[in-house]
Amino acid sequence: EARRLLADPRARAQLATFALQWLGVETVATTPRSAALFPAFTDAVRASMLEEARRLVTSVAFDGTHRFDELFTTRSTWVDATLASYYGFDGVSGSAFQRVELPEARQGGVLSLGAVLTRYAHSDQGSPILRGLFVRSALLCEEFPPPPPNAGGVPDVDPTATTRERFRQHTANPACVTCHRYIDGVGFGFERFDAVGRLRSTENGHPIDATGTVFDIERFGS
Repeated sequence: EARRLLADPRARAQLATFALQWLGVETVATTPRSAALFPAFTDAVRASMLEEARRLVTSVAFDGTHRFDELFTTRSTWVDATLASYYGFDGVSGSAFQRVELPEARQGGVLSLGAVLTRYAHSDQGSPILRGLFVRSALLCEEFPPPPPNAGGVPDVDPTATTRERFRQHTANPACVTCHRYIDGVGFGFERFDAVGRLRSTENGHPIDATGTVFDIERFGS
């Protein structure tokens, strides 16, 4: 029955819809972003990001190795001219989506999709916490308790600091570290991407540090 359903011409479109739900990126078309900070993040770019996500997942499932791990290790993605220009890729023209090889810095399958990186960020900055929590909860199926009432929101500290420095100060709070020791190390690995999914090497004049330690992959306390 599974093979019969997958052979149906409607299967690809259905899986593409599921992919956006699984990744939690359906809201990218309308998610707020600072126009002053990210003027290139247009409605056309948003739409192309969502189509990139659909095509990446369906190409792996139907045309690639059909293996779950390829979703994270593939060295290619799908872009049109709008998205290629936004990402800084050369050699792509027109509105048709085509498969392109990714630069090494962007290789990461669904974890380097512009839609995913944008969805798990704030309107004016990236978020190691949102990105780390996405990996832990949506991909590793690990559950965290609700944050304490005094946890606070986005840290309001030195505006010239990097995102990593701001959130590191925020989560140094002893009340937060119990959970954030599992989240932040994952989230800091995404620091080479800004709040709208573009690669960056510096932030506020400081070089990007995208290193992190991942604790207890199998289960908390292991």
